Amino acid sequence: MSSYARYCRDQAAECARRARLARSPEVVERCRRLGLQWLKLAQKAEASGRSSIVFAKQATAAEARPQATA
Repeated sequence: MSSYARYCRDQAAECARRARLARSPEVVERCRRLGLQWLKLAQKAEASGRSSIVFAKQATAAEARPQATA
């Protein structure tokens, strides 16, 4: 997991904590919604990290192939 994805998950956990402590239903809802947004960002960060790893492996494999000479 990237440091950014970890940061997003930590922020989501903090939002969940604040939602549990909140007394106002409006604050609870706002914290829950914000926490879900942080989780979505974490998922996107993880997905983009995986796709960049796959792309890097494909590029490395293409460079390792011997070039045909005429």
